[in-house]
Amino acid sequence: MRFPGRVLLLLVIFLAVLATTMVASSGRTSAQTSSTAFAAVPSGSSVPDDSIPAGKGRTAPGSQESGTTLPSAPGTYRLASMGRADQPLAVVIRSFDSMAYVVEKTGRVRPLRNGKAEAPVLDLSPVVSTTNEQGLLGLVFHPTDPTRLFVDYTDRRGAVTVSEFTTNKPLAGQPIAVDGGSQRVLLKIAKPLNEHNAGTIVFDRTGALLIGIGDGGGSGDPGNNAQRTDVLLGKVLRILPDPRGTKPYGIPTDNPFAAAAAPVLGSNRKPTRPEIFAFGLRNPWRLSVDRATGDVWVPDVGQSKVEEINRVPKGIGGQNFGWRNREGTSPYTGGRPPKAVEPVHAYAHADGRCAVVGGFVYRGKALPALVGWYLFADVCSGELMALDPRNSWRATSLGITLSYPTAFAETADGEPLIMSFEGPIARLTTR
Repeated sequence: MRFPGRVLLLLVIFLAVLATTMVASSGRTSAQTSSTAFAAVPSGSSVPDDSIPAGKGRTAPGSQESGTTLPSAPGTYRLASMGRADQPLAVVIRSFDSMAYVVEKTGRVRPLRNGKAEAPVLDLSPVVSTTNEQGLLGLVFHPTDPTRLFVDYTDRRGAVTVSEFTTNKPLAGQPIAVDGGSQRVLLKIAKPLNEHNAGTIVFDRTGALLIGIGDGGGSGDPGNNAQRTDVLLGKVLRILPDPRGTKPYGIPTDNPFAAAAAPVLGSNRKPTRPEIFAFGLRNPWRLSVDRATGDVWVPDVGQSKVEEINRVPKGIGGQNFGWRNREGTSPYTGGRPPKAVEPVHAYAHADGRCAVVGGFVYRGKALPALVGWYLFADVCSGELMALDPRNSWRATSLGITLSYPTAFAETADGEPLIMSFEGPIARLTTR
């Protein structure tokens, strides 16, 4: 099946944010669907292939082989419309007043009220590159200071940029006013290509800022950046976002490589970067922190065979998740790195699936059957899924799909939102 022109354009712009991968059109079945107000992704979706063949590896505890029909999660669910935006990549809740803000790839941050994305409170479009996978990719509010927010975007030269802005203290229910001239750059990470930028920024329960960074792009991580610990690409970083002397940020003392005598793990024997929290990642799209346990969940988009979801237990960093030696649970190039950590869950590119969209562990009250389950999706099949903690994190189907899902979000009370690159923003609820 060939995509209509508009849909193909959307796919080319965004799908690479999640993967430079392929879904073959032959031998595939359409994703499990049910009646919903949001369109399902057509079966047989085709994406350009830049893959290197990978052999089949051993299966992680929660993995499911190709061709698997997923069991149903408990309960029946639907998507309730919450509004629309222009190419939404995130919805972030300001905890001080529960106000929602939508992040648009084009560089704008808009309040989301009464089913409508309102006038931008921050417009970075003049300084953001939106070529291919680039754009305004993430936003987070400071957990204790209501006048601080942080953004993650690609600048006009393609560097991943993490910056801070200051805001006013708005009245309850009123949008913030961002001081556009207050930008303070924390990080600029140059990249060889315009893909694999990742883009999540989120605070952990200690107040440290987590930043997901892709491997820099190219088929098979040609620079082996994910395994090199002297570079910041292909990592989860963890920093303290306050200035330290002449430096724009600090290093948490409990970071795995924070000590002055940190091990030298880089392939070229250069010193390990103390910002690194976890490594061996290709494009970790949408990190999340479990609000009950503090565990960090790290989904990683695969190359051409396998998608994976990883978990970092609270207080334990330094994990090597294997890329480029491993793609999920499969060998990719070279042997398995020493002490590499297997994913909590991995799934094959089959049945229309091609790229994981990370979600979060549900801790709300409206969907009691899913408390403790990890919600996620696949951008090509459009399936909304959940990992069952009672069954070694096996995947289950929520029985609904969303066309081109890009991200999940949590409301102030822990209820799940999900958005589509085509514009819809919805709340997951029961029938």
